[in-house]
Amino acid sequence: ESGVSPWAIFFRQFKSIVMALLTVAALISFFIGETVEAVAVLVVIVLTAILGFVMEYKAGKAIEALRKTIKPEAKVLRAGKVKEIKATHVVPGDIVLLEEGDRVSADGRLLRADNLSVNEAMLTGESDAVLKHTDAIESEEQLDIGARKNMVFMGTTITKGNGRFLVTATGDQTEMGKISEMLQGTEDETTPLEKRLEQAGRYLIVLTLIITAIVAFTGYITGRDLEEMIKTAVALAIAAVPEGLPAAATITLAIGMNRMVKKNALVKNLPAVETLGSSTVICTDKTGTLTENQMTLRFMRIGRREIAISNTGYEPVGEFKEEAEAIDPTSDQEIKTFLKGAYLCSDAVLTREENQWTVIGDPTEGALVVATKKAGLDETFQEKNGYIRKKVIPFDSDTKYMAVLVETPEKEFEIYAKGAPQVIWNMCGQKWEDGQTVELKEEDRERLEEENRRLAGKGYRVLGLARRTNALVEENPLEEQLKEKMVFLGFAAILDPPREDISSAIEEANHAGIRTMMLTGDQQETAMAIAREIGIESDEKKVIRGVELEKLSPDKRKKVLSENNVYAQVSPRHKLDIVQGLKEENEIIAMTGDGVNDAPALKKADIGIAMGIRGTTVAKEASDMVLLDDRFRTIVEAVRQGRVIFDNIQKFIHYLLSCNLSEIIFVFLAIVLGMPAPLVALQILWLNVATGVFPALAMAWETPEEGIMEKPPRDPKAPIITNRYKALIGFQGFVLALGPLATYLWTSSEGFAIEQARTVGFMTLAMVHLMQVLNVRRSSGIGIDRTILKNRPLWMALAITFLLQIFAVYTPFMQTVLKTASLSFDMWYRVLIGSIVPIVVLQVLALMGVGRHEKTK
Repeated sequence: ESGVSPWAIFFRQFKSIVMALLTVAALISFFIGETVEAVAVLVVIVLTAILGFVMEYKAGKAIEALRKTIKPEAKVLRAGKVKEIKATHVVPGDIVLLEEGDRVSADGRLLRADNLSVNEAMLTGESDAVLKHTDAIESEEQLDIGARKNMVFMGTTITKGNGRFLVTATGDQTEMGKISEMLQGTEDETTPLEKRLEQAGRYLIVLTLIITAIVAFTGYITGRDLEEMIKTAVALAIAAVPEGLPAAATITLAIGMNRMVKKNALVKNLPAVETLGSSTVICTDKTGTLTENQMTLRFMRIGRREIAISNTGYEPVGEFKEEAEAIDPTSDQEIKTFLKGAYLCSDAVLTREENQWTVIGDPTEGALVVATKKAGLDETFQEKNGYIRKKVIPFDSDTKYMAVLVETPEKEFEIYAKGAPQVIWNMCGQKWEDGQTVELKEEDRERLEEENRRLAGKGYRVLGLARRTNALVEENPLEEQLKEKMVFLGFAAILDPPREDISSAIEEANHAGIRTMMLTGDQQETAMAIAREIGIESDEKKVIRGVELEKLSPDKRKKVLSENNVYAQVSPRHKLDIVQGLKEENEIIAMTGDGVNDAPALKKADIGIAMGIRGTTVAKEASDMVLLDDRFRTIVEAVRQGRVIFDNIQKFIHYLLSCNLSEIIFVFLAIVLGMPAPLVALQILWLNVATGVFPALAMAWETPEEGIMEKPPRDPKAPIITNRYKALIGFQGFVLALGPLATYLWTSSEGFAIEQARTVGFMTLAMVHLMQVLNVRRSSGIGIDRTILKNRPLWMALAITFLLQIFAVYTPFMQTVLKTASLSFDMWYRVLIGSIVPIVVLQVLALMGVGRHEKTK
């Protein structure tokens, strides 16, 4: 359900200082008898609220729709096959498979629980994970949720282990459904951007009130009529109100977020859009983000033998070769034993849909499963043929291994373990060589270490594999049995090549002043090989291991984090420490993550980025942005879009404030010169709504500036309108006001009626506002370039605004309401001169380097 009702969104539009000032102006107009003017102001208040509501409501719906593209999925066992379906399609009677990081999609009774721990804090309030089991629980009383340890519940998360359960309830019938009201009613906080926009509006309003007070005081002491001064004050107050500001901000953000999702970056909240353009460091994982995420087992090292496997990707087609000669893996006992261990010690599933082979589960395990299928041995080792898992120790990022106890068709029990090579061979006292078991000596371990470094140095992800025969099924815990009688079988060398566009993406990030750091669980040599290949690190720098980092003193750690960009054998805890250390140095950090244990680091980072393909549900929910394609290039594109969004927000603020200020200065100077007010309040209101809103909204579609990714990151604490920007807006507002003032004085001096003179000034001001887009749309201040035709909404906005001005001046009804008069042909050349000259002056100054927009520092 939506957290905020449409009515709440609508009434929220009336809470801004903009609306407050307009309301005061309407009340004063009623008080002095200007009923038509007061009603018109009230109409504008309502129209502004409606426009703001429509924009905010549509943006909210768009964000909601984008969030729904992160479809929670569940792995179910149907017709004997594992399928991945939408979590909403799970029904009672389904058997659902659970892995670490999954969010449980329904309530159900556990059928299997391998070291399965579940965080049920959402339901029970207890932060400690609950260890689950499959045993029946006998009780005469109704058990609370925390006591039902053979059940899992919708909305809870798997923190460790794996298992499967039979679905007993879905949707409203679940425990979560029964207490869903506990999850509703949260109130959205004001975003930093909204606060800064409010500050910008306040700045202009305070400035106007000061000018209004000066004008009123000047008029009073020079003998002006009090009612006339009140009307003038109301007109100036209305001129100060940037009515289009909230709508323009909302639509710019909504357009930017839609552009991002087209680039496969799903931004979940508005503050993330603001922060993206300020990022100074991207901390990224290696696998799948910097690499193709197409893990392939390239060869196996079994004793002295090296068996190569051809073809890459997940299609299970390839040859097994030894010394360039093809061999039959089904008749080679060593290969069969190795692949049996690799297959049985993996949870990944290879599936084929519409002639496309995909892996459900961990890509590294997928490489082992694909290799087994290439050998034609996958069905041999399946449960239907007598290989039954009895116990499992799931992979853990701290222990760095996975182990299984398997019953064979011969009713014997074997243990297989796979993981980090050092961890695996340290379990073993023997090794497999030439078809027999021999002692694993110290010099053998040194050779294994050397071989491991050699493979890792070539960019391979290296796994060690070990087994134990004659294992015990009941007596000893599986962890204890791993400490003795384990035999080292060999290495699996898995390659995941870097993405083709990764080097250029990292180079672009460097040019943008953004540092790229690789945080990987792989070995040092693998990390450095990939880092050098893609351009993250040079030969002179070293790779820091997670355990080395945690031993450093605060000062030393600070130095290491500032100098080194590659960190290997990093656990989620180390990621959190790295983020904390970088934040202490005032870096703005974008952090990627995919596992349940990455959630703290994702939340701690300024921008948490979850992987859309391989990320867990927990990681996605903890993040600010989801990469729908898991590519590093997408992060860089998102940063680019974040910068474009902020640029365009600055442009429409620049446009609105400079135009509003020109109205104030126009009225102020005319009063100071002793002339009647050059504009009535309704004319100012018309200018703000007609000529202000549409061109400002069109700024949201402006094309990116050249070199936008060559500027350093923006300071997120800096105001949208800096002091230099204020000076530029003030200067441009003054120059823009001189044209209408000149035409007003010119027409008045020739004896024309006040309505005629005001209409000339009114039309000149409208035209100069239209042409002000040329001074705003490019940071150089030079608006006429080859990109000017690319923003079609801007041309539509200018055309609509011009037609509205014609309607305001030439139709009898609007002449009565706005107190305008028809302009003859000879009046139009005054309008053109008065509107073109200020723009030409500002464009010439921009060409000379004066009046350029402020560059981000």
